[in-house]
Amino acid sequence: MALKIIQDAQIPRLSPAVGVAITSTAIALRSGYLRITIGSTGNNSGGYIAIGTSPSVSRNSFHVVPYGTDIIKETMKRQVIAGVTTGTTTTLTFANNSGNPFESTDYVTITGAPTAGINTSHNSIVSLNDYSVTINFNSSAITSPDITGAALYKSIKVACLTDDVNTFFNISEVVTLVSE
Repeated sequence: MALKIIQDAQIPRLSPAVGVAITSTAIALRSGYLRITIGSTGNNSGGYIAIGTSPSVSRNSFHVVPYGTDIIKETMKRQVIAGVTTGTTTTLTFANNSGNPFESTDYVTITGAPTAGINTSHNSIVSLNDYSVTINFNSSAITSPDITGAALYKSIKVACLTDDVNTFFNISEVVTLVSE
């Protein structure tokens, strides 16, 4: 089975202190498949992960075995942006008949817009309807943004916890290649 890394930016390695949770940067989901590996330079009993908009990890969370690799599937949501209304919140409009895959509890990331400052990372949804989403992002300083090629993605974070020193977590978003 061949995997291809598809994320836009590298997700920094997480090296939590013993018993102290650490959270990744926001990940704008392209496929929804997260490859999580754990390693250590000492004795390793593995670690724990939680995934969500603002995840809280504990010793009751999903356990990754020592030197293990797990692929976790998250729900990927994406929509092309057809219009934008700037202000203290930002309203993103989708093309006619495109629908709105997002839920009010989702966090979202805007990518691909040519205008500086309109691309965002991990903003909460304030309100939504069948054809638009309003997000908690102050874009009032941006005038006449160009959103050509811009898309809105659901974004998540991964929280990690371990009981071993010198343990690290690597996170990548991947797709499985059927043939090359």
